[in-house]
Amino acid sequence: MTLYHFQIIDPSGLRRDVRSAQYPDMDAVWEQIAVIAGARDAEGRQIRVTNEAGGIVVLVGVSTARRLHSLRAA
Repeated sequence: MTLYHFQIIDPSGLRRDVRSAQYPDMDAVWEQIAVIAGARDAEGRQIRVTNEAGGIVVLVGVSTARRLHSLRAA
């Protein structure tokens, strides 16, 4: 399992930590991204996910994350 850190980045560049947790694979990471993207206050923002080493593994806009989730669910 790998430790991932999730942040919301608003249009001004302000970063807010959402959560840090261990996940077994990227499918589980994307499920958490879908949860974060579903929040009402997430619109217009980006979601950044970093790994234990601090490397960015996902950087996606909330609208794109919502669309990707709907496509994966279909």
